Amino acid sequence: MFGYDLGIDLGSSSIVITVPGKGVVVNEPSYVAYDTETEKILYAGRRAYYLEGREPDGVTVIQPIVNGAVTNYSIAQQMVKFFIDKVIGKSLFKPRVVASISALSTDVEKRTLVSVIITAGARSVCLVEEALCAAFGAGIDPLLPAGVFVIDIGGGTTDMAVVSQGTMNQVETLRLAGNHFDDEITKYLHNEYGILIGKRTAEEVKKNIGGAVPREEDVVMQVKGRDMVTGLPGIAEITGNKLYACLKPLFDQLSNSAIALFERTSPQLMADITSGEVILTGGSSELYGIDKMFSEALNLDVTIAPRAELCVAKGAMVALNKMHLLDQYGYRFRTKQDVRIK
Repeated sequence: MFGYDLGIDLGSSSIVITVPGKGVVVNEPSYVAYDTETEKILYAGRRAYYLEGREPDGVTVIQPIVNGAVTNYSIAQQMVKFFIDKVIGKSLFKPRVVASISALSTDVEKRTLVSVIITAGARSVCLVEEALCAAFGAGIDPLLPAGVFVIDIGGGTTDMAVVSQGTMNQVETLRLAGNHFDDEITKYLHNEYGILIGKRTAEEVKKNIGGAVPREEDVVMQVKGRDMVTGLPGIAEITGNKLYACLKPLFDQLSNSAIALFERTSPQLMADITSGEVILTGGSSELYGIDKMFSEALNLDVTIAPRAELCVAKGAMVALNKMHLLDQYGYRFRTKQDVRIK
């Protein structure tokens, strides 16, 4: 096919690729299994994700993107190439790519991500902040002059922004999101129950009984792991409200950051937002009660966008079609020469 354009949400937990006219074509965990000796990837995506914690000798499973930043250039490049090739096949024409990036990213991190994507097979790359992509993907019109408050809670970072007329008026980014909830659950079970669990188990616990507000009817889950004393299989029984108490300090950070962003917002945009609603996107936005938590903190209606985990990638696709609007705010495609790739 001639003239491929791709929108990519390259997150800590998942990689989602969209194509204008086709929608979402790739939605896979951003995990890679590679040969430790040669550093060549063996599997990428879901197969590597399920192998995590079960790796044979000589194979390592990692997330090459952590907290919104590239932590292993070579493996990240191979992973992106694997998925781009999966989309475009044997096309001779390299695609243009709009990729999302955390607003907290440094210039070095941005250049690194552009370099990774171009080396993986892109012709040129334009980086757009995750919160802006999330707003577009949730259905916000880029030409809308009124302010909209968007909170994107991903795997590695949480991006909050007041979006107005295709740009961000205020922005707040925290390196605190779904993966950090998983880490806190792992620590809690280790300290309170003496049980050691893996990443996938922690994620299952979070999805099944985790919550950002207390439950009126509590839920219980048995968690299997390794007993730290005996070294044998162990089981802990944990309730949703105990898990809420464990995660509450992290949720407080999120709600306090949302309040702080509001305090910096102009009165007119504040009036726009209070006349509408706050929109939640990102995979972690589906955690039980998180919309209620933000609603109580901000005293506003909060809505979780449909297919919230796909909003950023869909927004990157919208940005591809609206580049003539984003140009005026300094967004542009960078080429191989711009990042001095050999």
